[in-house]
Amino acid sequence: MPAAAVKPTLEEIVPEGGGVGESRREVSGLPLPSLTFTRELLRSFPHTKRVGSYLIGKMINKGSFAKVMEGLHIGTGEKTLETENSYYMAMELCAGGDLMDRICDRRRLGEREVRRYTRQILSAVEHLHRHGIVHDLKIENFLLDEHNNIKIVFGLSNTLKPDSLSPELLNTQCGSPAYAAPELLAHRKYGSKVDVWSGVSMFAMLTGTLPFTVEPFNIKQLHQKMVNKDISNIPGDISKLLLEPDPDKRPSIREAMEERWISEGYAKKPLHTLSHKNLCPEDLNSSVLAHMTETLGYSLSEVINAVTSNRPSAVMASYHLLLNKFNR
Repeated sequence: MPAAAVKPTLEEIVPEGGGVGESRREVSGLPLPSLTFTRELLRSFPHTKRVGSYLIGKMINKGSFAKVMEGLHIGTGEKTLETENSYYMAMELCAGGDLMDRICDRRRLGEREVRRYTRQILSAVEHLHRHGIVHDLKIENFLLDEHNNIKIVFGLSNTLKPDSLSPELLNTQCGSPAYAAPELLAHRKYGSKVDVWSGVSMFAMLTGTLPFTVEPFNIKQLHQKMVNKDISNIPGDISKLLLEPDPDKRPSIREAMEERWISEGYAKKPLHTLSHKNLCPEDLNSSVLAHMTETLGYSLSEVINAVTSNRPSAVMASYHLLLNKFNR
């Protein structure tokens, strides 16, 4: 059985007068840019301890059940947050901001823009369903990147077997009442069609208001409004279709993606989800591999196996974070 790789210490990673992981490789005689994380980046990060590959810094917040600490991932230079049970790594900046803010600024969005966002949301949710994830979809969970594309951020969600996405399977109550499907408010078992109720978000984008509201708030009255379809001025057939209170009559995500309203203006761009193609060893970036093996102490086979198998792990996450830095 091969011996486990010994990971280098912080002093070995940050030698005096040197950068972290400075490496240069040539492929077919062409030099590749180096991956450099400066000594100052790690030295200047105020921290009280090191845990594994992380430097643990100041406390950001403290709740009733956990502390939130700032951290720095030594191998990639990425900032992290630490609680008593988990590490959270900031993966991506959504430079376009919050979709809710955009709606509030404009009061409502145009139909063409809403159709584009809805297509992206349905495609993303169909991808989640294929991987056994049922989400809590609401406007607050939608961010925009620098190219004005929707990014879904996770709030509450539930999981089930990918090949069992049928109604009446789950019973854990999750979701915000104003956005939750009627079967959730009624404490009934539910399936993936609760996410089709995302028609609420589409309605909000088109009108600047929520389709079902009760003042003062009363969850039973809210549920009754949904069941009675007590809603006026429904914008577009697709919104009415997605806001079907009976999950047996409500379309699946796949069926919703094939609706005429969704395809309007996209005749040559049928809506579908992207199927992920696993990387081959020859697809991997030589500079990233060099940094991970020479500086972070991983074996080449360990990195290649982790990335090409596409299984979530610290090794695969480090590779892709380093690759993003390399491409930037």
